[in-house]
Amino acid sequence: MKLVRQLGIGALALGLGAPFAGSFFRTQPRALDLDSIARAIDEGSDHVSARQLAQWIRDHRPGLRVIDVRSPAEFRDDAIPTAENVPIDQLAKAHFAPGQTIVLYSQEGAHAGQAWVILRSLGVTQAVFVPGGLADWREEVLYPLLPANASATERAQVEALSHYFGGAPRIGPEQGGDVASAAPIVHGTRRRGC
Repeated sequence: MKLVRQLGIGALALGLGAPFAGSFFRTQPRALDLDSIARAIDEGSDHVSARQLAQWIRDHRPGLRVIDVRSPAEFRDDAIPTAENVPIDQLAKAHFAPGQTIVLYSQEGAHAGQAWVILRSLGVTQAVFVPGGLADWREEVLYPLLPANASATERAQVEALSHYFGGAPRIGPEQGGDVASAAPIVHGTRRRGC
């Protein structure tokens, strides 16, 4: 009986201390490893294209977490499918599990790049950002411009990805021509959010 009582007291003490212990997944700020950050930037491993992100979303890449660092109002107006809104000022309070691939984006990419540095300072190394943000998403995924002389294979791949997200590729001039006269291919049913 004495052992049971001691175990009960120990469990109570641990239970009372739990709220102050923090989460296993919560990351804490640490000194920036500037060499590692500079190397990632130099190698280009700090970012991912909007088209690559679209392929990851379509293929249901395991552990993928897409984070929109804009304000909640901007997020409500337009967002990349599967994204969750974590405004940049709340990023340090967010929880990131080991093994997740975190993809950050903003309106045009600058804040996402800054958010990437914040995550690196928190020790989150499996993070990348979309350099052009939603602008790149629209240009590379929803309404990509294909040259008129694009191969049938390239056209089919781009159309399939664009249509999956409710977009429609545009056909432009021959490689290197004027893009002002780009016309849409065939508009399909708009699918927002996969």
